[in-house]
Amino acid sequence: MRVLFATWTGSSHLFPMVPLAWAARAAGHEVRVAVPPSHAGAVTGAGLAVVPVGRDVSREEMARRTEGLGAWLGEGTPWPRDWARSPETLGGDVRGVYRMLAEKQFVVADAMVDDLLAFARVWRPDVIVHDTVCYAATVVGAVLGVPAFSHMFGSPMITRNELEDMTGDPLPGYSALFERFGARPPRGPAGWIDPCPPELRWPARVERTDVRFVPYNGAGGVEPDWLHAPRERPRVCLTWGVTAAEVRPERMPEAFERSLKVLTALDVDVVLAVTAAHRGLLGDLPPRVRVVESVPFTQLLPACDALVHHGGTGTGLTAVSAGVPQLMFPLAPVLAAFAERVDAAGAGVMLDPRESSDVPRIEAALHTLLDRPGRARTSAVRTAMNALPAPSEVLTLLRAAADAR
Repeated sequence: MRVLFATWTGSSHLFPMVPLAWAARAAGHEVRVAVPPSHAGAVTGAGLAVVPVGRDVSREEMARRTEGLGAWLGEGTPWPRDWARSPETLGGDVRGVYRMLAEKQFVVADAMVDDLLAFARVWRPDVIVHDTVCYAATVVGAVLGVPAFSHMFGSPMITRNELEDMTGDPLPGYSALFERFGARPPRGPAGWIDPCPPELRWPARVERTDVRFVPYNGAGGVEPDWLHAPRERPRVCLTWGVTAAEVRPERMPEAFERSLKVLTALDVDVVLAVTAAHRGLLGDLPPRVRVVESVPFTQLLPACDALVHHGGTGTGLTAVSAGVPQLMFPLAPVLAAFAERVDAAGAGVMLDPRESSDVPRIEAALHTLLDRPGRARTSAVRTAMNALPAPSEVLTLLRAAADAR
């Protein structure tokens, strides 16, 4: 087969698809990954052939289209717990946020679709695998009659924000993408491929194909010797993810700074996992704090006893895969949706970011994570995750769809 992967952004949406792309290549299939130009390096870093398409939508252009997205970024009143169970039933303000999220993606799709379609006409893929909100790939699949599969990015929910209130008719901006090429929006993708373990999902109205989450956190590096050296205290990793550095490279999130202050006062060794963009913001640190830049979590987390982070799905699922319990301070509704499921499954503890300076609460949470029952619950979720089909097994689904054309 010729398998065309497509995504509109970098790590958080690309990385979950990389293991399936590797599996396709290892099975002898031809693979290309289409992304906007600025994300080409992330694809080649994964050892995959990249096709830059369209143009990068500037941050300023994006900001003009998303002026009301402060609530989605964690600003203002927190959304209610369990909101992701049925987001379409929430109030008008939340529906408005989803509408703006969709409009943002329509802008990105419009910037990608011409080049992506031109490449696909020449390369002639047998099947397309795209991240859930890469609508340019959905258009290409409809125009060329190629089965297009939606690959989730680890989120515990499925959002159909290209639809009115996530359940109704296609939004005008979505339909317009197809009308340019004389096509109509499909009722849905050829299938949903979901790397989020069932134990961590919210209910959804679609049937999902399970695939094991195989962590990929960027190009591998040299394994530090100290990871496996004997130690006297528990080792706790603290990170705030790649996206925080991409969105606000000029400052650390306040919750990160507060939780770091608390951790350094406890009897633990702290590992700060940061990007180069944030390294220069740290200043002087206590002796029991070690800083690592861009070390893949697949190498780092197995040598840690607990993880403290922002609730990102890639970070959190990698921790589950490593059997490491996690303490989460989700800064935004989409992060809270994941953190709540991890907490409910017993693989972690979710606290409000405003509690990131609460020493007793953090001490109690770490005690819960590090005791035997806490570790056992994390191991149970890890065992269930590892029992899911490997990415190589999903190729049968793609092959059947390609043959049925």
